[in-house]
Amino acid sequence: MRKFPANRSLQALLKAIQTERHDPEALVFPSPKGKYIDFHNFRNRAWSSILQTLPTVRYRKPYQTRHTFITLALENGLEAKDVARLAGNSAEMIYKHYAGNKRELSVPEF
Repeated sequence: MRKFPANRSLQALLKAIQTERHDPEALVFPSPKGKYIDFHNFRNRAWSSILQTLPTVRYRKPYQTRHTFITLALENGLEAKDVARLAGNSAEMIYKHYAGNKRELSVPEF
C-alpha cells in the first residue's frame, strides 16, 4: 500500500468528512459496510450514475483521473521523478506517456 501526502485543501476536505470516532488506521472512503470499496461495484453503481447527472461531461473511465492528476502535477511544476513516486511509477514512464511533448519550450535568459 502506498501513502499519499495530503496538501492543505485535501486535509480540509478530509477533516470536514471525518467522523467523531477518528481512527488513524480506518479507511478514508470505506464501503457502506466499512470495508474496502470493490472497484467494479464503484464503477457500475457510483461512477456511472454520477457522470450521467453531468450532461456536459462525457463518460470516461475512473482510471483517467490518474492521467489528469499526473498531467496537472507536471503542469504545476512537480518534477517527473516526484510525480512518478506519487503515482507509483517510474520517471521514465512519466516522461514517455505524460511529459513527452506537453511542455512549451522556451530559451532561458542568460
